[in-house]
Amino acid sequence: MNKDKTASIRHFLVQKLEDLRTSANHTILKLKKSDDKFADPFDQAAVEASKATELNCRDKEWHLLLDIKETILRIDRGLFGICDHCGHPISQKKLMTAPMSKLCVMCQEKIEYHHSKSKRKRRYAGRTSYNYA
Repeated sequence: MNKDKTASIRHFLVQKLEDLRTSANHTILKLKKSDDKFADPFDQAAVEASKATELNCRDKEWHLLLDIKETILRIDRGLFGICDHCGHPISQKKLMTAPMSKLCVMCQEKIEYHHSKSKRKRRYAGRTSYNYA
């Protein structure tokens, strides 16, 4: 991948990182402000459930933030676009659609195949067969 496209991807990731940080700061402020006490326990439960949902979403964003930071480091170190598994280049098309990709298409398909195969084994491992043929 050429340097201009890599730089534009890096710029996009830095902007996404800042957006996530701003959103997280907004959530922290919102949660600090809303220490309301409710007379009705159902209202209190609804507010607590809403807070839990918000924190769950932020947890997912935290993992995304870590992935973005790692990708920016990979760009800075010259490792962006190289498969972690086999060392071959990752296609430009895949990097443009999923810039945080660490695996080429072939390695990703192999891992997904083995994962689905082991998942099928686990699903049938505990079942008893009653074929008395």
